[in-house]
Amino acid sequence: MLRGFILLVALSAGAIAAWMSMGASGALTAATAREDIEAMPRMAEILVASTNLSSGALVGPTALRWQVWPEEALNPAFITRDDRPDAVHEMDGLVVRNGFLAGEPILDAKLSAADAGALSVMLASGKRAVAVRVSAENSAGGFVLPNDRVDILLTTSQVNSSGKNTVSSRVILQNVKVLAVDQMSDGVSEAVVGRTATLELTAAQVEILTAAEATGALSLALRSLADSFETTEVTTAEKRTVRIRRGSEVDVVELD
Repeated sequence: MLRGFILLVALSAGAIAAWMSMGASGALTAATAREDIEAMPRMAEILVASTNLSSGALVGPTALRWQVWPEEALNPAFITRDDRPDAVHEMDGLVVRNGFLAGEPILDAKLSAADAGALSVMLASGKRAVAVRVSAENSAGGFVLPNDRVDILLTTSQVNSSGKNTVSSRVILQNVKVLAVDQMSDGVSEAVVGRTATLELTAAQVEILTAAEATGALSLALRSLADSFETTEVTTAEKRTVRIRRGSEVDVVELD
């Protein structure tokens, strides 16, 4: 009988210990879960592009969608669902000024009203669009496309004091953005030999270009993509001359 009593006490103690262990484990699991939830970043929903949107495209009802985004990574320019729940419908029919990639956050500054001109909505603030005459010979063989960057050269011919024809060429503007070739402004992926190129310039650059076009011939030199984001300056180097003999006439060409 004593053995039975001892066995009963041992079993009871084991059961109590197991119950206490399970309770402690459950409390620890709940505490860990709460910590995990608190450690998770708070999320918001922002408006993004559903597909690639090129410059000049109209925003349709399926072009935008809401995307979950960490609150700590929010930019004040982003459009959140909490602030503007009807933004998808509000932006229906707007024009894209600068292209979006699929999944890229939508910014008000990159959209414009549809009643504005297609080219004017693509112009950056303070910029002007100016068209210049081009050909395959003066536009990198016709390989200048919209959104390329070019340098603009002016070539002039003058008769010097000795009666000789002097030809000189120099860079007047650098790193200029090409907005359009003829009337094609975006989405062009093949070479186009156009008759006009529309360039994005500041007001001061417009004056320089207009005066230059009246005094000589303009040429566009295509820049490498690697150089398109560099800020460059025009430097004046010592001029060199080359004499070209054509029969009895001698032309002096200045090289900048």
